[in-house]
Amino acid sequence: MKKYVYPAIIYFDAESKVYVLIIEELCLCVEGDSVEEVHAKGGQFLKIYVDEALKEEIEIQEPRNFKEVAEENPKQICVLVEYQQG
Repeated sequence: MKKYVYPAIIYFDAESKVYVLIIEELCLCVEGDSVEEVHAKGGQFLKIYVDEALKEEIEIQEPRNFKEVAEENPKQICVLVEYQQG
């Protein structure tokens, strides 16, 4: 069993009136009505991404350092999104 843990940023899109979560390394982006919702969706999308990449034998990019992501995005919420395979 391998655990996949990626830093993500969350911000509020005032124009669309939704929260957005982005995992930059994987080009994953999800929207939701709350921080909790986008965080949960982020985990679901990470699972789908990893499972499909493994099935298709596509290389999965390594996660960036959480501290670096947080420092680069000081006005956004930074969280860890994880999926444990198996």
